[in-house]
Amino acid sequence: MIFNRCFLCKSDTSEWLKVIWFVPFIMVFQFGWASVQISHLSLIPELSSVPSSRATMNSLRYAFTVIANLSVFFALFWLLSESTGHSSIGPWDFNHFRLAGWLVVILGVAVSILFYTFTKEPVNQRRLSRLNSFSSDASELVRMHWTSWFGHLQFYQIALLYMLSRLYINVSQVYFPFYITLTQNFSKEYVAILPMVSYISSFSVSMINSLPWFSKLSKKILYIVGVAAGLTACFAMLFELPGWKIYLLAVGIGIAQAILLITSLSITADLINKNTESGAFVYGAMSFFDKLSNGIAYQLIELWNPACDSLKPHQACVIFYRDLMVYVPGACLVLALLIILSLAPYKIGERRRRRRPVRDDEQAVLNDNDDDEFSNHNDV
Repeated sequence: MIFNRCFLCKSDTSEWLKVIWFVPFIMVFQFGWASVQISHLSLIPELSSVPSSRATMNSLRYAFTVIANLSVFFALFWLLSESTGHSSIGPWDFNHFRLAGWLVVILGVAVSILFYTFTKEPVNQRRLSRLNSFSSDASELVRMHWTSWFGHLQFYQIALLYMLSRLYINVSQVYFPFYITLTQNFSKEYVAILPMVSYISSFSVSMINSLPWFSKLSKKILYIVGVAAGLTACFAMLFELPGWKIYLLAVGIGIAQAILLITSLSITADLINKNTESGAFVYGAMSFFDKLSNGIAYQLIELWNPACDSLKPHQACVIFYRDLMVYVPGACLVLALLIILSLAPYKIGERRRRRRPVRDDEQAVLNDNDDDEFSNHNDV
C-alpha cells in the first residue's frame, strides 16, 4: 500500500489528504517491522551465553540483511536502467518502485514461511537452571525485571550508542541517493549501483567479523575503528569525487555501517548478559530510542530542505545535501565515540548482587562443612 497510489485520491486532492491516506499504512509497517526485529534479536542471547558466539550470530544476521538489501538494489538497477526517458528519478519512475515493492513483499513472505516452518525455537534447559539459581545466596546473578534496567547507567549509555549508530546508518542511507544525483551529479542508475557497492563491502566485513577468532576481539576497539572509517567517509564528501573515488567512498560507508551496527548489537547482547528473561525489553527500548531519534532528525532535516526540483537542481541543493551527509552523520559519530570511551574502563553487562553479611552461627556451619570436605578428600 505504501508503494501504490492513493486509491481514493483524485488529481485535485490536497497533499494533506494523501498524507492521511499513507500514514496508517506506514504505522502498520513500522509496528510489524519492530515486532519482527525485536523478537528475532532476542533469540540471539537465548541461543548462547558466550559473547564470541553472540557476536558471530549478529555478524551472520547482518550478512543476510545485506543480502536482502542487495536483492532490492539489483532489482532497482535493472528497472531503472530500462528507463531511458529521464536521467534523474521522478514521478515517471513510480511503476519501477511499485514493482520493486511487490518483489520485496513476495520474496519476504516466502522466506518468512520457510523460517516458521523449519526453524524451531530450542528449549534451553540451562535457562531454567539459571533462573532457579537467582534465589541462591551463593549466586552472583541478578534477576532483571524490565523495570530494573532503568537503574543501570550502562543501559542508558548503550541505548545512546545504538541510537547514534542507527542514526548515522539511516541518514547515510536515506540521503545518499540525493547526494549522488544532486551533489555529485551522477545519473540515476548510480542510485542503485553505489548502494550495492556499499552493501557488498558491508557483507564482506560482516563475514570476516563472523569468524571465531575475529569475533573474540574487543568490541570497543572495533567500534572505534568503525567510527574512524565513518568520519573518514564524511570528510571525503566535502570534496568532488569523480570516477573511481565515488566507489571508494561507497566502500568506506559500507565498512563503517557494518562495523557500527554489528558491534553495537553485540554490545547490547553483552549488556543483557545472562538476563534473557527481559532481553526483549532491552532490544525494544533500543529500537524505541532509534525510531524516536530518526523521526525527530528527519523532521528537522526536512524543515531546512530547500525543496529541490529533480529536473532543475540548483546550487542550494548541491550544498545542502553535501553538508547534510558530512555534518549530521559526523556529529553522530563524534558523540558515539565519546560514549564508547566512557564505557572503556568498565566491563559491559557486569551486575553483581549485594551479598548480605554472614552471621557468626552461619560461618561456623560453613567452617564445619569445609572441615568435612577436607577430611573426605584425604580419605579418597
